[in-house]
Amino acid sequence: MRFIFQPGRFLLFALANFCLLNGKGQSRSFDIVIKNISIIDTRHARILPDRTVFIKDGRIVKIQRSRNCQKPEADTIIEGEGKFISPGFWDMHMHICWKDHLDEALYPTLLSYGVTGLRDMGGDLQLLRALKKKAAAKPAGSPYLVGPGPILDGARPIHADASVPLTIGNIEGVLDSLRKNGADFFKVYSLLPKDVLDSVAFYSHKYNMPFAGHVSEYVEPEEAVAIGQRSLEHLNRLEDLGRDTARLLQFIGIANRQQAWFCPTLIIYKRKNEMLNGHFEYNSLYQGLDSSLKAEWEQVKSKMESKEVAKADVASRNERFENQKRLVKTLYNNKVNLLLGTDFAGMQFVYPGYSLHEEMKLLSDIGIANFDILKMGTYNAAAFLGITKLYGTVEVNKMADLVIFNKNPIEDITNSTQIDLVIKAGQIVKR
Repeated sequence: MRFIFQPGRFLLFALANFCLLNGKGQSRSFDIVIKNISIIDTRHARILPDRTVFIKDGRIVKIQRSRNCQKPEADTIIEGEGKFISPGFWDMHMHICWKDHLDEALYPTLLSYGVTGLRDMGGDLQLLRALKKKAAAKPAGSPYLVGPGPILDGARPIHADASVPLTIGNIEGVLDSLRKNGADFFKVYSLLPKDVLDSVAFYSHKYNMPFAGHVSEYVEPEEAVAIGQRSLEHLNRLEDLGRDTARLLQFIGIANRQQAWFCPTLIIYKRKNEMLNGHFEYNSLYQGLDSSLKAEWEQVKSKMESKEVAKADVASRNERFENQKRLVKTLYNNKVNLLLGTDFAGMQFVYPGYSLHEEMKLLSDIGIANFDILKMGTYNAAAFLGITKLYGTVEVNKMADLVIFNKNPIEDITNSTQIDLVIKAGQIVKR
C-alpha cells in the first residue's frame, strides 16, 4: 500500500496564489531572491553551484545559473556566495499534541534549527486539528504537521492518558471516528493483539489510511511489514533480528518489497546509555521547555541517580548501544528506507530541533553518507508522505521551506547547525 497524503488547506491556498502569479498581470518582481548559492540536491546526491533562487507567494518560481541572471527585482535580495541551501528538515517522530499552547515556544525553536515539518506520533486529536488550523492561517510560523491523534494500544494501554484501547469489538467505530475527524494515519502500539492488528491492516487497505508505529509484542517484525505497516518506529523488536544474520536479511527483503520505512531514533538509545552512565544532557534549551516536561525529566533523573548500577549492567548497556548502531548501519547498507526522528517528549533529555542534528551526527558516525542523512530528513520524508510534488527538494514549483547554511553539511554533518537563515512558506523566520 502506498500512502497518498492529502495536503492541508494552506497548501491549496499557496497553489491558488501560484496560479495567480502565472496568469495575466504577472509581476517581474519577487518576494525573495537568493543569489550565487549552492543547492544541495539530496535526492540525487549532488551540489549545484552558483544558482539564483527566486521565491514568490510561498513557492520557488524560478532557478537560474547566477551568471545568466540580470539584476533581479525583489523585496529581499540575499547574497548566498559561499553558502549552501537545502529543503527544510522533517522530524518524523515527535510528540507535541499533548498540551495547549505548547507550540508557542516550541515552534520558533524548531524553525530556528531548520525543522519545517513534523510528524506527531500520538496525542490529542483536537489539539492536532487546532494546530493544523493555526498553520493554515499562518504557515510561515508553523512547521507542516501530520499526526494520528491518540495511540492505538491493547486493552490495558502502556500510556493510558494518550491512548485508546482497541479491541475487535470497538475497532471499526474507533477507526471510523479517527479517519473522519482529521487523523492522517493510525498509530499502532506495543500491546495490540495479532487479530486486532490484522483488522487495522484490513481497514487501512480498504480506506487507503496508513498505519505506523511500534511492532506489537504479539507479532513478529516480518508479520508487521508483510501486512502493510507503513513505518516501524525505534528499534523495538528489531534487535533480536540483529543476532540472526540470515533472518535479518530475510526480514529486510520483505520490508523492501513492501516499501516499509524505518525511523530508528538512535538519539533515544544514546540518551538511555548516557543516563545509565550517570550523564544527563542539559543545554541552553532546557530552561525554555514546558514545566511539566522538565518535571518529568527531573523525576527520571532522581530515580536513576538513586539506583546503584552494577558495572556489568553499564557494560551490557554500552554493548547494546553498539549493537543498535550496527543494526541501523545494516539496514542502510541494504537500502532500507530510513527517516529522521527524535522522539521529543517521548524520551527524556531529547531537545526540539537540536536533537535532530544530534541524530544526524550519530548516523554520520556509524558510516552513513552525509548526502543520505540529509535525504532522510528532506526528500525521504516527502516521499513517505506522498508530497514530493511540493516538498523534499529545491526545485521550481516547490514550497519555499528552505535552510541556508554558512558551511557545507556534506563535508561535515555538524555544519547542519551552521544555519544562516530559515525560510518557511516563503518568509524569512530566522536570520
